Amino acid sequence: MAMTRRRTVTPEGYSREELLSLPPAVRLTEISLRLYADDHGREKVNQRLMLANFYPLDEEMTERTIDEHLLSLDDAGCLVLFDVDGSTFFALTDWPTVDRAKPSRFPAPPLANDSRMPRDPFVARERESEGEGERESEGESGPARSHRDTGLPPSPFCSAHRSTGGTEDPCRGCGRARLQRKVYDDEQMASRLRPEEAQDDDQQW
Repeated sequence: MAMTRRRTVTPEGYSREELLSLPPAVRLTEISLRLYADDHGREKVNQRLMLANFYPLDEEMTERTIDEHLLSLDDAGCLVLFDVDGSTFFALTDWPTVDRAKPSRFPAPPLANDSRMPRDPFVARERESEGEGERESEGESGPARSHRDTGLPPSPFCSAHRSTGGTEDPCRGCGRARLQRKVYDDEQMASRLRPEEAQDDDQQW
């Protein structure tokens, strides 16, 4: 979807230390997301479209960069990533009221549907439960290990939905897990291409 909506970016939205502490490129992506989202601050995550809309002439920006920016903004509380029936969506936080807002074509995030809890306790509880699930699956009593430690690919589902293969209901944990798995897959693909590229360079000489 092209960024054709008229939006106002106010300075109040950039007084949060969590956002200001992020790299400038991530903050620029956050502004772009505000222009890209619908009248309710939601949109489906489509890295290719985002890249074409946000950074059409920046060759150093990649779909993987978009994924990393989305995860950083989720960690900072600037947006909520969530999964619905195998698709990943985002919903911006601190979204202003829009006059004559059009109905959203996208589902509401799980916080709006299922919980009145403040975001920080929700995230803390979610990450704690995911860590417990990882420890149980690994048979460890210590901190959960990441895929960089285990060598195993991260699951595209949260700990609550791994055994069922996902859920049709909005799930914040699955949204993050799906994006983290994509970043992992992109890293593996890049590592497999590097030796081939190096070999091609040797043959040219």
